Amino acid sequence: MKKIVYSLLSGLTILGLAGPAALAQQMPAHRQCATMEVLAAQLAADPSYGARLQAMDQQAAAYAAKKAANPAQRTTSNIIVTIPVVVHVLYNTAAQNISDAQVQSQLDVLNADFHRLNGDLSKVPAAFTSLIGDAGVQFVLAKRDPSGNATTGIVHKSTTATSFDSSDKMKYSSSGGDDAWPAASYLNLWSCNLGGGLLGYAQFPGGAPATDGVAILYSAFGSGGTAVAPYDLGRTATHEVGHWLNLRHIWGDARCGNDQVSDTPTQQTSNYGCPAFPHVTCSNGASGDMFMNYMDYTDDGCMQMFSSGQGDRMDALFATGGSRAALLTSQGGVAPGTSPTPTPTPTPTPTVAYCASQGNAAAQFIDYVKLGSLSRSSGNDGGYYDGTALSVSVAAGSGQTLSFSAGFANKTATVYFDAYADWNQDGDFADAGETLVTDPGSKSAATRSATFTVPAAAKAGNTRLRLVLSAASTTTPCGTYSAGETEDYTLTVTGGATARLAGTTADRYTLYPNPATDVLTIERPASADARLPLRVHVYDLRGAEVADLPLANDQLRVSTLSQGVYLLTVSDGATTSHQRFVKQ
Repeated sequence: MKKIVYSLLSGLTILGLAGPAALAQQMPAHRQCATMEVLAAQLAADPSYGARLQAMDQQAAAYAAKKAANPAQRTTSNIIVTIPVVVHVLYNTAAQNISDAQVQSQLDVLNADFHRLNGDLSKVPAAFTSLIGDAGVQFVLAKRDPSGNATTGIVHKSTTATSFDSSDKMKYSSSGGDDAWPAASYLNLWSCNLGGGLLGYAQFPGGAPATDGVAILYSAFGSGGTAVAPYDLGRTATHEVGHWLNLRHIWGDARCGNDQVSDTPTQQTSNYGCPAFPHVTCSNGASGDMFMNYMDYTDDGCMQMFSSGQGDRMDALFATGGSRAALLTSQGGVAPGTSPTPTPTPTPTPTVAYCASQGNAAAQFIDYVKLGSLSRSSGNDGGYYDGTALSVSVAAGSGQTLSFSAGFANKTATVYFDAYADWNQDGDFADAGETLVTDPGSKSAATRSATFTVPAAAKAGNTRLRLVLSAASTTTPCGTYSAGETEDYTLTVTGGATARLAGTTADRYTLYPNPATDVLTIERPASADARLPLRVHVYDLRGAEVADLPLANDQLRVSTLSQGVYLLTVSDGATTSHQRFVKQ
């Protein structure tokens, strides 16, 4: 384990440009970082800051460990906090007075990047697609200022300062800048002309409230307008807001250093430009550096992802004891005169409704079931037993043995035993591989066994195991039947496909346009059978299913939806994908 020495870490990160003080329009090809002297100044002014940083590391590690211990919590990371943003536009020339549209473009980029909705996500190499993370945060321009008055969330202010440096002068009106709004209620962004070759810098949580926030060079702010390549896609703010949310540089600011995130490969140092994949350093395996991570130093067009571990580290800030938990109750994003809307809690896994199955157990019933650690002996349960509170873990790709026996009131009857599992969690047992056991029928009460294999592509998390014993070989997993009994249990699949991805990028459905206004097109992966009909379910951020959305020719009409983020589950019976889309 690497010892963390905070006098050598970037409590305040400055993202700079190579070469001498360059004009904003003459954007050098490489980023550089100049953090050490600024951190030293912060620690000198506030010696207790290092201890606060260490405490945040410990809290973040405990939060990540808790999530890792419960795989079901890791299947999705939905909106847990909406962060009101105020943008202070400081200008000495007309070009520096960026438009409100350019400001909004930066908010759009942040919302896409932090919620894995960016259009270039498909560029992430297949080796890292299973690690793509979601921060669970969204950003809105403030609607209410600190006095409770209506605001656009954008402050345009002329300044006599021709440029600013890393001394935080842009954050004070007294030095030609604009005072920060309360850090407990807002994310402060300053757009200004940064000298000395700086692109931007951010303050980590736990620092002085008066300087809390992110400063960004106006020609690297958002997209379009004054933004100049190769920093014209808004990723400078994505990188810096990552620091504001407690992420470190992916190389740990040291040779083969430690960024305190378990799923980011150790790498030798920062990467610049657009490296070729793989770029192997520090013996980090065949996949090499995760240089497409937003916390590296690659060009805007070559950054596409946060990792799941980074998402957990950011989420920890809003958990109990988290350094930015006060933002959960901020009213800065609520327009005056309207009722505050509670910050959404993490969306629960949408409840899957299964068909009913009921027998008449007067003569025959299930009296013994065993699968791994699940073992139950019983009598007559009246035709149905809900055992979903009982669960057993099965690993994707593993072989399993299911044992069972029948209880008889009439030992002359032949009974048939069938078992099913909803591997893709789409609410039925009709897909390939979901019939586990088809017993040929027997009059014996002896314990019998059958083997099955959990599909390698089974979706991780909890799903339904259904056992059906009946006097007819034609009994299905749904409906009522004259003699027999149904029992339902819970299977917890480990190591399978997550709710974020259905296997590799090649297996995934693609949604476009995203955001969508009227029609959302669902493009099938190359591996899918185009002849199979699609089953589509849409859930809002409360986990409630949205019904009656017309689907035709793989196009979903979403015009009736309210604006916001939604979860879409789509399955063709063989491949299931869970993705988010934004309704504009």
